[in-house]
Amino acid sequence: MKKFLTLIAVAAMAFAAQAAEVTVADGTTTGEYAPVYGYNFETDQHNQMQYPAAELTGIAAGSEITALKFYTSTPDAVNALGGTVRVSLGNMEEATPWGVDGYGYISGNLLDAEVTSVATVAPAADADGVWTITFDAPFTYTGGALLVDVQTVAGEYKSTYFYGKEMDSYLVMSTYGYAGTKKGQTLLPKATFTYEAGGEEPGIATLAQANALEDAAEFTFGGDAVVTVCKNGYVFLRDESGYGMIEDVNGTFENGQVLNQGWTATKTTIVEPWVKYTNAANLTASGVSNSALAAAQKLTEAPDETMLNAYVYIENALPSSGGMPMLPQHYFTLPDNSKLYVTDYLWASSWDANGNYNVYGVLCKEDGKVKIDIIGFEPYEEPQPQGLRGDVNKSGDVTIADVTALIDYLLGVVDEPDVDPVAANCNLDDKVSIADVTALIDYLLNKTWD
Repeated sequence: MKKFLTLIAVAAMAFAAQAAEVTVADGTTTGEYAPVYGYNFETDQHNQMQYPAAELTGIAAGSEITALKFYTSTPDAVNALGGTVRVSLGNMEEATPWGVDGYGYISGNLLDAEVTSVATVAPAADADGVWTITFDAPFTYTGGALLVDVQTVAGEYKSTYFYGKEMDSYLVMSTYGYAGTKKGQTLLPKATFTYEAGGEEPGIATLAQANALEDAAEFTFGGDAVVTVCKNGYVFLRDESGYGMIEDVNGTFENGQVLNQGWTATKTTIVEPWVKYTNAANLTASGVSNSALAAAQKLTEAPDETMLNAYVYIENALPSSGGMPMLPQHYFTLPDNSKLYVTDYLWASSWDANGNYNVYGVLCKEDGKVKIDIIGFEPYEEPQPQGLRGDVNKSGDVTIADVTALIDYLLGVVDEPDVDPVAANCNLDDKVSIADVTALIDYLLNKTWD
């Protein structure tokens, strides 16, 4: 397990140097389990929280963190906990969410932390609910994610709640109740890091970093963003980290083009319907393309807010009622039986109520829901089967010889045109693997396809 360099926090020394602050996981939702679980505070606890790099873009690598603040909605209860709390920080290359079972319990271990010094602090919040923890020495942030490790010595139990932000992954782990109990929490506690600037200004190299900037923040983009849609002055983007959208663009960009690095823009508030970048300058296309990232992503289940601005399509779609889907009450039913509603900001202009289509659009947020803004559609064509299912060696019949041919094909002993890869996809999962051997053998034994 990777070792994390740590520094221990105490509420003792203040640093006289001028410092800046950045607040992360800034939400109004409250949770009771992290950074401490007050209701089980009579039991020793060991809690950990991971703050992803996308939440920390305001802190430059090389900066020295000197203090940390948590925010509670129950300051009186926090102050009545007693006991002691030890807080330490650790640098991580990236956040590594823990796996959880169906009840939220974690089977993995706490992350290792190399403790370089030890000190303790009593839980203490001011009248506004701010709990300030000052480190006994500066902690050097190297970029990437941050691990916050909280260990407590038992005090009194009180019902305490802390503000935070709901995350899509289980990025917080709390242990409470008894030794060995570990349960994941989707609420990442709101925290403010006080730091003395050092090193270079943080670079914005991913769309996730740009989306995490504060409102009205200006940035220069140094990564590879791929154009997915360019229409009516809107340019939608994608990279390996997520999605973005530039508003009020003059000129045309082609699907798949990678933008040149160095363009500038202003991040706006995340408002409906999209996360926006405005005032873009130096926006030019490079000679490089990336068709894989630019392609529309097939939706088979309900999308969440991490996919805002994504270019997507729904296969074989029919709106909830006839006619052009112009109003928000129109929706498509996805394969997982969830409903994806349509916005009233349509770029498409016509719809044949009597036919099913492959529907293309971008995801946005309207009335608190993730919806699809349709930009085009095409008639759906039922795929036509090719070849005889299971006739791998193209003999015109399905026999045990096809099992041998399929195994040879998987081992690389034979290659096209000696085999039919379409017929080799025996379990119809759109890929050829060892699972197809099993499906083919089952067919030969039972004379029927599963």
